[in-house]
Amino acid sequence: MIKINRYKYFTILLFLAVLFIGATLRSPISSIGPLVPFFKEELGVSNSLVGLMNTLPLVAFGLFSPFIPKLSQKFGMERTLMYSMVILAIGMWLRGTGGASLLLIGTIIVGFAIAVGNVMAPGLIKSSFPQQMGFVTGMYSVTMNLVSALAAGLSVSIAVAPGMNWRIAMQIWLIVSIIAALVLVLRIPYLRSRKKKVFAEIDSEPKQSVWKSKLAWTITLFMGLQSFIPYSLFAWLPIMLTTKGFSESEAGWLVTVNQLGIIPVAFVAPIIAGRMKKQSSLALFGAGSFFVGLLGIAYLPNAAIVLYLILIGVGAGTTYSLAMMFFVLRTQDIEQSYQLSGMAQSIGYLLAAVGPVCLGMISDITGSWSVPLIVLMGVAVLIAIFGFISGQPLTVHQPAHKQND
Repeated sequence: MIKINRYKYFTILLFLAVLFIGATLRSPISSIGPLVPFFKEELGVSNSLVGLMNTLPLVAFGLFSPFIPKLSQKFGMERTLMYSMVILAIGMWLRGTGGASLLLIGTIIVGFAIAVGNVMAPGLIKSSFPQQMGFVTGMYSVTMNLVSALAAGLSVSIAVAPGMNWRIAMQIWLIVSIIAALVLVLRIPYLRSRKKKVFAEIDSEPKQSVWKSKLAWTITLFMGLQSFIPYSLFAWLPIMLTTKGFSESEAGWLVTVNQLGIIPVAFVAPIIAGRMKKQSSLALFGAGSFFVGLLGIAYLPNAAIVLYLILIGVGAGTTYSLAMMFFVLRTQDIEQSYQLSGMAQSIGYLLAAVGPVCLGMISDITGSWSVPLIVLMGVAVLIAIFGFISGQPLTVHQPAHKQND
């Protein structure tokens, strides 16, 4: 009985670690958008530089993701995650300590740390919770988006509170990453007591490279395009809303509404996807939600702005959850899951990184946000195409004629 309770205790710790890791992977980015008016004025930065700052984490995701499996092989899976949480806290602290240079340097460090979590989390879930992948992935996504929504909604309130400022509002979320690191530390005694290596290792070289798989490339493009829209909106949605007549505080809370729209589907979509043979219909639903929501912001009256933002949130929650599930449903083992996750997030986030800068430049040139929103609607159409293909019942390197076997 003692052994069972001990096992349950450390399993719960691992589950909590997954949740806290998820909580750290979006809040450092979503908290930036509402604070742009504060530090843009104080630091004297342009729209293009703000776009660059929002792009740097994505570039870091893309550049570092292919090397994450090798780090895990060297240091171990959970140790790598634990170190990344500490590094993330350092990066978030640096962002609020100086001028524009430290803001950018801290952002790069944050991007590296988040890249580790992005790549490692799907494999950790697949290896540790093989019978509950849909549920755990759903809880992971819900926590990620709930804390992201809180960060977006509370940032302005924290910044304007007595004795506070935008720097503290930007740094305060490092508390979550410290908690995640501490939870992982608490798991060490149990793993050592079982006389196993304290942290699981993986092989970073699969028998067949996922880089040669057409399906892997389709999933990669789906991953990148579904990230293109929310990361572009992380950067510019608050400003888009203020140009439509909303105050800075109202814009911050409307961004929270957008984030809250993600949460229900972020939990339900992985569970539904795990029970479906084909996930193409879910991909079309997510892409359609994106398109209608963006259309509403661009051309329809403000009276239904909450509905438009919720639809965009539903699109983001559905497509992101699907991307995470594709990493496990479209692979044959844990090793391949890590490789596909690394590839898709490397190329995918580099593709998504174009969004904030591109939309900022287009807005500077045209003097409005109509054209950038049209671009995002075009991206939603591409998400539908690549999502439909990725949703077919195949695995990486599996011949097409076996899909119905």
